[in-house]
Amino acid sequence: MEKHATFLSRRTFLTGAALTGAAMAVAGVTGCASAPSNDGKQSQTAQSPAAGNQPSGSDDLAIAAVSVGEAGEPAKECDYLVIGGGNCGMMSAAHASSLGLKTILLEKSTVTGGSSVGTEVTMAFSDCKIMQECADDPNVVNASQQTGSNNDIYTYFMMHNSWEANAELVSNYVKNNHRQHDFLYEHGAYPMMLLPSLDAPTGGIMYEGQGIGAFDVMQKAAEQYDAEILTGSPATALVVDEGGTVVGAMATIDGSNAYVKAKAVFVGTGGFSTNAEMIERFIPGYGPIAWKNDSHLAHDGDGIRMMLGAGAVPSDMGFAQPSASSVEGVTWDTPIDKAAREPYLWVNAVGKRLGNEKWSVMDTMFKVGIKENDYVYFNVIDSAAVKRMETEPLMTNARTVLGSMDPVPEMGEELEKGVTSGDVYKGETIEELAEAAGIDPEGLAATVDAYNALAKAGEDTEFYKDPAALFALEEGPFYAFKLIPSWYSTLCGVKIDGKIEVVNAEGKPIPGLYAGGLDSGEFFKDNYNHGFSGGCSGYSYFTGFFAADQAKEYIDSL
Repeated sequence: MEKHATFLSRRTFLTGAALTGAAMAVAGVTGCASAPSNDGKQSQTAQSPAAGNQPSGSDDLAIAAVSVGEAGEPAKECDYLVIGGGNCGMMSAAHASSLGLKTILLEKSTVTGGSSVGTEVTMAFSDCKIMQECADDPNVVNASQQTGSNNDIYTYFMMHNSWEANAELVSNYVKNNHRQHDFLYEHGAYPMMLLPSLDAPTGGIMYEGQGIGAFDVMQKAAEQYDAEILTGSPATALVVDEGGTVVGAMATIDGSNAYVKAKAVFVGTGGFSTNAEMIERFIPGYGPIAWKNDSHLAHDGDGIRMMLGAGAVPSDMGFAQPSASSVEGVTWDTPIDKAAREPYLWVNAVGKRLGNEKWSVMDTMFKVGIKENDYVYFNVIDSAAVKRMETEPLMTNARTVLGSMDPVPEMGEELEKGVTSGDVYKGETIEELAEAAGIDPEGLAATVDAYNALAKAGEDTEFYKDPAALFALEEGPFYAFKLIPSWYSTLCGVKIDGKIEVVNAEGKPIPGLYAGGLDSGEFFKDNYNHGFSGGCSGYSYFTGFFAADQAKEYIDSL
């Protein structure tokens, strides 16, 4: 049975993802959204100070800023307003309030936490207290090693981002990474594991309770220093004065439209992973969002859209944090999912082999997928491979941290079910398989012949795959899987500078506005490198923490 799918227009979220109502409500994405005025009505006249400077393709996303004259009397006032109660937002609120800033945090959901539910390892270097003081604790699993110098870490990261990341931002991250971990440690966080990154000169911390455990420490610290945390209180638009300085936000508090006046605003709302229209615009062709982080959260891009309305400009919003590639509609770590990712023969639609299939981290497969026509590629196996998977350990732990490499005795039976459902393609011959899967038959047949010759010789002289994963494909029937890149979260929002300040189309900071985590850009510039383990959460922690420092300096100068 052949399965047809339109990969460039359909967004498929994994079965069981419980999207919240807020995440599904993305009205106003196409066509410029208007901002609520202080009387609860929509203002059709409030415009961004830089409304004429929006790059093509983003101007209609902007939620227009509200002028301070239209905002009405403040319902609340503070020094530092944080929009978003996830990792970076709560870290920012905790640190800002510890610095003596009167801080309010607005969270649209009824609970805080955001993507902390999916955070496992967080990047850390040898200069943080936890790595120094907890390494000898017998209750801490210690697989760590001395991390590289600042020079080593900076150079590694910049090279893996084609030297396009904001140099000051990366430098500040490298030099200040220890500070947010020291803050957590000093406020009660403790590691359950210390470990090295996969291939970078860095290390990582898995906190007790993992991401949720670290987040709980942040929130308790914020509460300890009297930050006001308002849940079920979404920000709806930024407020600007006549010079374009951000001076607070409009929000829905206790069901009423309210102006929250602030001297500085930090936005960290988690990107746009559950905004189907923004996904279709910026990352068309990507496959299903992975379950781990964003699929159940209200990450609908509202923070990014509000900043665009205040004069911000988009960064590289076509990036996502990769998961391993997936067969559309097939659940993680099921037999078909595992088989589809084994390092047999990867080809494109014309049957051409794509490279060394024996990968060590998720990025390889993700990048194989996104560079091919229609964002798809195929993994071809034979019946000998099926028997191997039934009786021998798998060659790849597809999920890096999660998942099992144990043999799958029911593999043959499950693949046949997949053939019936259309998730797996089958043919008695390579040519029949190609016809079923939609691969060029002559191209695939020629590639299999060449590949089998390499396998029989015991050496891959074309792409140098490990001989331990080099097996001829000769025993019919044959099977193929169509794979598309899946992902955890969007990566980039608006452009910021090295001080976490949001910049306008001229590259100048917008006074009073800061952004972090997945709402900010200029850090990840060549996709996300899983070898730089814990980089996404590490960056979120850093931007929240460091933004509070910069905001304190800015507020003190007023």
